[in-house]
Amino acid sequence: MVSSPEVSIRVVRDLGEIEEIRGVWSAWNRQPNSDIDFYLTVLRCGPEVVRPHIIVLTRSGSADALLIGRIEDTRFELKMGYRTVFRPAARTLTFVNGGFLGNESPENCKVLVHAVKGALRKGEADLAFFNLLRADSPFFRHGLRSPFLALQPHRAFVLPDTVEELYQSMSPKVRENVRWRAKKLLHDYPRNVTVRCFRSTGELERAVQDVEEVAKRTYQRGLGVGFVDSSMMRQRLHFEAQKGWLRVCVLYVADEPCAFWLGALYQDTFYGSYTGYDPSYAKYSPGMFLFMRVIEEFCGSNGNQRVREIDWGFGDAQYKSFLGNREWQESSIYLFSPTLRGVRLRFLTASMMLADRLARRVLIRAGLLTKAKKVWRDRLRGKAAPSLASDGGKSI
Repeated sequence: MVSSPEVSIRVVRDLGEIEEIRGVWSAWNRQPNSDIDFYLTVLRCGPEVVRPHIIVLTRSGSADALLIGRIEDTRFELKMGYRTVFRPAARTLTFVNGGFLGNESPENCKVLVHAVKGALRKGEADLAFFNLLRADSPFFRHGLRSPFLALQPHRAFVLPDTVEELYQSMSPKVRENVRWRAKKLLHDYPRNVTVRCFRSTGELERAVQDVEEVAKRTYQRGLGVGFVDSSMMRQRLHFEAQKGWLRVCVLYVADEPCAFWLGALYQDTFYGSYTGYDPSYAKYSPGMFLFMRVIEEFCGSNGNQRVREIDWGFGDAQYKSFLGNREWQESSIYLFSPTLRGVRLRFLTASMMLADRLARRVLIRAGLLTKAKKVWRDRLRGKAAPSLASDGGKSI
């Protein structure tokens, strides 16, 4: 659907061609997930990656928009609540978060979506996956229509200039609770509470070991999501450390790690990724203690290390509503190929989403959703404690 002779589409399928678009890509990019060098790192190190798939829209001879994706051979996870029910094999055309770069005009959006659907019709992939698009973006509004939508909030925190303003921005109840729990922790462990922020490649081994020590005790470990001490994770952290982005913040109590917060400082925004805490310290809210100490440091930062905003990352949690003053809605979107496998995946996805939504409605009406989540997380935490698998997390 190229509506004008001035508009043309080409697809970059080879690593060598990527350097040809480095200039416009770098000029347009605004976040680490879609950074060109991070993309290349994932491409080279991701065991499931088959090849690049970058759609370049050219207008009047010049690049006007990019849609950054890759072809992957994956296991497509279909879940009911926290439980994975099916994991069928699928070739997926994955578009990275923040991967629409350039001119988001309605016409460009429609042309790019038409190009994606064309790739699916040709059998290049079984489905296309758009990773958490902002619902207020032109691409979401003008380009994509899908019945598989589950909107969720994404929160950020525009930082005040001073620590005093930071605490004043919190409600009196939250402020009092945060300070009370912090005092209790410091009272029970005098001179034995420290926070350390790892940044360099030389510190990575210690950082990963200490984060893993906490991560294996969290309920997220039972889910198999978030931080995992893997070869791919270490390569990612090494890349971020080399770039100067990496921040691995760890809270130590009695010389033992008990909470962590990982992220990347990109331009003037800290993009949070993985969090977790040791549940044996839950009464102290160690995650919130760590957040506040790190954010206090952010408020005092300046120069090229100035942090103006925290992006809390994907998923929602109570602490994000406490420490957030900006939010938007977002949703991942799936488009399926018209092939037999694509139709089957579409049917399974629709069935699982319908069953999950019905179950949630029943629990909400009965006032049991929060309790059901807690029971399930406690079960997962019990399974995770003796495990040496992975963790990470979206909640503290």
